[in-house]
Amino acid sequence: MYRLWWQVLKSRQPGLRLVDRSDLRVTDLLQYTSRPNLKTISYLAVRPPLGSAQLVTTGERVISAQTIKLALKRYRHDWLFSLCSIFSMVAFMVPMLTVLGIKDGIIGTLTRRLLENPRNMELSPTGTQSFDEEFFQQLSLHPDAAFLIPETRFLSATIELIRKGYPAFDADLASTGEGDPLLKQTVESGPQGSRPIGLREVYLTEAVADKMGGLKAGDTVMGRISRQRNQKSEYAEVELTVLGVVPRYITPGYNVFCSLTMMRSTEDYRNGYSVPELGWDGLIRPDVPFKYTRFRLYAKDLDGVDRLRLHLLTLQVDTYTQAAQIELVKNLDRSFTVVFITLFVVVGGGAFASAASGSIDQVAKMRRSLSVLSLLGLSKFQLLFFTIFQAALTGFLASLLADGLFLGVAGVLNNYFGSSMGFGEQVCALAWWKLGAASALAVFFMISASGCAYSSLADIEPSEGMRDV
Repeated sequence: MYRLWWQVLKSRQPGLRLVDRSDLRVTDLLQYTSRPNLKTISYLAVRPPLGSAQLVTTGERVISAQTIKLALKRYRHDWLFSLCSIFSMVAFMVPMLTVLGIKDGIIGTLTRRLLENPRNMELSPTGTQSFDEEFFQQLSLHPDAAFLIPETRFLSATIELIRKGYPAFDADLASTGEGDPLLKQTVESGPQGSRPIGLREVYLTEAVADKMGGLKAGDTVMGRISRQRNQKSEYAEVELTVLGVVPRYITPGYNVFCSLTMMRSTEDYRNGYSVPELGWDGLIRPDVPFKYTRFRLYAKDLDGVDRLRLHLLTLQVDTYTQAAQIELVKNLDRSFTVVFITLFVVVGGGAFASAASGSIDQVAKMRRSLSVLSLLGLSKFQLLFFTIFQAALTGFLASLLADGLFLGVAGVLNNYFGSSMGFGEQVCALAWWKLGAASALAVFFMISASGCAYSSLADIEPSEGMRDV
């Protein structure tokens, strides 16, 4: 039991009078005041036999830190109820965090795999059409367009590679330029940096480099372009410098990436025209706009792929995309979201009702104590703060325990399915900011539940504290 040291502030006489009576009651206390003013009464609570006294001024003079100390003592006194409240909240949070972690882990892994391969954000026409410069200028202005490069006819976009000691090999030409997603990794790791590609410079895919004896950056290879003119076979050669090798997982085909000028030069030569820049003879090309038949277009993100596809359909251009794979991941994401929201509403509703009923029951048990505090001058808001602080503490402690348990569950799941995942991929994972948001939400959840007890607090009258004394 506590021994109360009642400190009475005399309204007419200066100074204080201390009364040391362990059996002192509130009715006895009023005898020591010539003008009783309950808002000026304060007391000291000391544990027997000795202890450090803590002054708790009531009414208008209540200090929030002192109110918190009282709430902490009451929280520790009802330790069994406090533990039950914490475990009840943990039982709600851990499954929710696990479902959300699996959603973020699986969807994040699938999305990362799509983003790591630029081909998944590529759009290319399905047929052969004619596109002029104005078409590409307008398309490049689309907000979802990240990179656009025209290409010539497929039949003319081939080149024969020749290297001493190795058989000649035919590869497909592909135009490229600054910012090409297929070459981003190769350009950043190469010695040439991000400077524009030259007329006689190329990037090779890993398949082509291996076919020609393991070509690498800095090596040279001879390129040959052939044509039929006047019933004669002709060819032109150009020495090409390799700037880099594109990894096989980005594009597994046999491709040679060259500048758009080189791409146009090969088509002009095959059409019988001369290319003075490369020393290739032929007819003088008429001064007419160049027409392209293909292009490579890349979206800025996965969502932009479908928007660009729909935009091109309005221009009567049908395109090939990886929209089916992208839509599969989106559908899976939506399904996980529906499952999570359903569980949150159903389980969360039950948890909220449990927390609210517990808070109301706790207020009912503390009714006499709270009425005494009200008798000593505490306002309704201060009594509500008393319960709100305990609820917030329950939410905070429950969130810490739930976060720890979730990390353990996530570790077990990632370890079990680790053999089927790539490096750095996880089945169950949550960002730290999401764990922090979940903790804040748990505190708000418990505070909201404790607010249901306000009607019970509002009915508490100070006179209840003087009954049976």
